[in-house]
Amino acid sequence: MYNLADAGKNSAIRYWSNQPTEYPWSINGFAGTFAYSDHRLIPEIITEFLLEHFRSRIGEARKNHISAIPLEEINDLMNEVWEGPGSVVKIVDMTYKLRHNRLEEAPIDTKDVMKGYEIPTFDSDIGKSSVD
Repeated sequence: MYNLADAGKNSAIRYWSNQPTEYPWSINGFAGTFAYSDHRLIPEIITEFLLEHFRSRIGEARKNHISAIPLEEINDLMNEVWEGPGSVVKIVDMTYKLRHNRLEEAPIDTKDVMKGYEIPTFDSDIGKSSVD
């Protein structure tokens, strides 16, 4: 069976694996120490990881969601997991693992929206005209 989550993960890893690591100004080439001074400066790929990592503290809030986490904690976490140029692949992998674990723990609760309704089928009499 085709797994959309794995396909997305594989595509993202393939993409970041092919990005150059020799440019220190790009996220995939970063070789320094993280010291974000503003939440708005965090690249999207890092924000996705942070949202999954800090999910229990952020909750379901969407407005200024990452701002709820102090920059010091974000910088400490990123400096702990970052291994230098090319580490975006590791971050993507960790993001998908965290997301998978979260979704496995709490499966999506769906309800039958058509419960109690008679649903016409090709063979049923529902919807047929009484005039023949």
